[in-house]
Amino acid sequence: MSKNNNGKFLLGALFGASIAGIVALLYAPKSGKELREDIAKEVDNLVDKASDYTDYAVERGVEIYDAAADATEDIKVSLKQSSDNIKKQFGDLKEEAKNEWHHLKDDFNDAGDRVADEAEDTKDRLDEFGDVLANETERVADEVADGTSHVIDEARHQADNVAGEVEDAYNEVKDTAQETAEDL
Repeated sequence: MSKNNNGKFLLGALFGASIAGIVALLYAPKSGKELREDIAKEVDNLVDKASDYTDYAVERGVEIYDAAADATEDIKVSLKQSSDNIKKQFGDLKEEAKNEWHHLKDDFNDAGDRVADEAEDTKDRLDEFGDVLANETERVADEVADGTSHVIDEARHQADNVAGEVEDAYNEVKDTAQETAEDL
């Protein structure tokens, strides 16, 4: 059953219970004063129940929002740490490559320009690869952050919808109970 149908079922059950209670009071052999007191008590009980359902819906909405916010923050922190680790590892590799390059240059200086050019090309490709890797990591982190923002927005929207439905149900039951009380 979908969440929207749950709200309608809850509203229907609450409305049905209130009508049944009022009908039972109307058929009970009591004086007018006792009947009015019983109806007033029944209306108070219904208003309390509707208020409880409203409070429950608001609490659930807050819990959903908090869970989504916590999950988003955890994902952001994890992605930031992963990105930092990758950048550090690449920086270490880059530094290692630079150091190795200097050693090779010192050790094989006599081999001529050809070896020096090849090593320089390798260094440039590593730099390009590092830049591409860093940019790609940052792009992926941004995409995930955007996705989690969407989840939070959706959770807020759902919480607002649930709170609105419960408030509407509460007002409808309250109005129905007041109309019934006035009719009596």
